[in-house]
Amino acid sequence: MLLCQPIFLIFAFLSIPTGVLSRRGNGDSSSDSGTSSDSDDSSSSGGTYVCSDDHKLTTTGLQPSYYLNYTMVAGDPGAYTDWNGLYFQGEASFDYVIRDLPINNTYSGTDCPKDHRSIRMLGIAWVGPRTPTPADLHNPFTMGFQAWQSDNPIANITYSYNSCDADVNLVHLKTTVDWREYVQETNRDVEGAIDAVVLNVTQVGNDSHEVQFRGVYDVSSLRSAQTIFASDGTHEDQIHLPAKTCSTMGDILIGWPSGTMINGTMTNNTLTLSISGTTVAGFGDLNGSHNEQVNVTFSIDFKGTYDSANSSQVLHVGASDQSLVSFEKATSGAVAWASPRSLLAISLVVATGMAYI
Repeated sequence: MLLCQPIFLIFAFLSIPTGVLSRRGNGDSSSDSGTSSDSDDSSSSGGTYVCSDDHKLTTTGLQPSYYLNYTMVAGDPGAYTDWNGLYFQGEASFDYVIRDLPINNTYSGTDCPKDHRSIRMLGIAWVGPRTPTPADLHNPFTMGFQAWQSDNPIANITYSYNSCDADVNLVHLKTTVDWREYVQETNRDVEGAIDAVVLNVTQVGNDSHEVQFRGVYDVSSLRSAQTIFASDGTHEDQIHLPAKTCSTMGDILIGWPSGTMINGTMTNNTLTLSISGTTVAGFGDLNGSHNEQVNVTFSIDFKGTYDSANSSQVLHVGASDQSLVSFEKATSGAVAWASPRSLLAISLVVATGMAYI
């Protein structure tokens, strides 16, 4: 089933500053363990936009956009719904090896480090039940994950985040992604979703309270006119190495190579996630354009624990005969919350609406 969304909804959504839609119970991971400012996250000086970093974690990009149809309740943006999902937070590592492509008459190599390197990160994962629509999705749950470079302890996870940097996330994954296609006959954008990672979920050995999942990132079934877009209008789904990893060159843009392996485990209170692959990657623009490419082999590992302060649901692994994974309302912990700016932003989304075709 396809989603059709008016174009002015997109502009309204993009005009909302990063972090505005964050809220406890369904999207705000600014937990009590961190430090968060209540001040505005932007200002204007002489007509120039100036961003003031309030270190406010924004997690709206962890969910495909169609979840808004089920989690945004008009008049009560902090209300509980059956699709809120839950959060895990923890430490992550990004290990990589860079190799130059074969040198020839037109390519003399790069100054990239050639030994094994590792980046320490902090990360947030969201897991939520599959929504009734779109109907052509098959994974039993949807997962989102983002991680950023940080030397802070997990207790300072909120303060470690740079809310002004659109590229702060070195890793941004959704197992189900949004796509958009322009239809010339109707002069409208049609939107839909696809399971970018088809997950095979099984019980771990004889342990009925732990499941493992595995899959391969593959969106090759999309038509050429269908393009993946960022569900929050800001944070693109991608993997990248930070600028100046290779001296004066820009970010190494790994993207999401087809064939990237995704696997992990879940219990009621823990989640592990591993992402690995190899690809030929290009460089982002830093000091002029760089046409060079390098081969990158990478491995990303995350170990998270249940974030009760920001989750309005709990996970039950192996508790149902019909499903290995089920979700229930949390009896304590999360407190539904939304700032006045969130209420305005949500009103814009609800007022414009989404139609199914």
